[in-house]
Amino acid sequence: MNHLRTAAVLSALILLSVGCSMVKQPSATFQSMNVTDVNAQGFTMAFDVNVTNPNSVELPISQADYKISFADTKVLEGKANPAGAGAIPAGGTIPIKVPVTLTYENLLAAEQTIIKNGGTVRYALDGSLKFGKTQGASNMLTDITGGLNVPLKYEGVLDVKGLVQNPQALMSNPAAQKLAKQLVGSLLSH
Repeated sequence: MNHLRTAAVLSALILLSVGCSMVKQPSATFQSMNVTDVNAQGFTMAFDVNVTNPNSVELPISQADYKISFADTKVLEGKANPAGAGAIPAGGTIPIKVPVTLTYENLLAAEQTIIKNGGTVRYALDGSLKFGKTQGASNMLTDITGGLNVPLKYEGVLDVKGLVQNPQALMSNPAAQKLAKQLVGSLLSH
């Protein structure tokens, strides 16, 4: 009886180690970034990403962790629930959206660069997409590996000029007013 139990445990360990060596890393490919939900408080940078699962079982997406930098200055760190996410089918690819909500105050961290560049600023997204259990659901692959992470990195240029032209922001947000005033002043001085 004891030998039978030992043989079962060893068999399970062998299957686990073979299973882990066969796990393939999912991948994420950025498609674009769109600014959405511009309002008096701020805006959302929505990153469109295609996520591919090369494995033979579906992978549930649990969340995205991110850091946003403007002009090499980290301005925000957080977590997001990717829109359109659920589970990536086995051997499939799905589009998801990673929403990052920012305030006009976040832009002030790169104020001088925005003014110097005439209303634009370089941004960088650095983070990861996490796969694992979601709301009590279980998945053999993520149970075996303890979860998978896919790095997210993307850089681009944000048009701040367009953001601070929002009438709601200009009427009620001091940070948007400050940026707009400085941008208009820098344009007139050239």
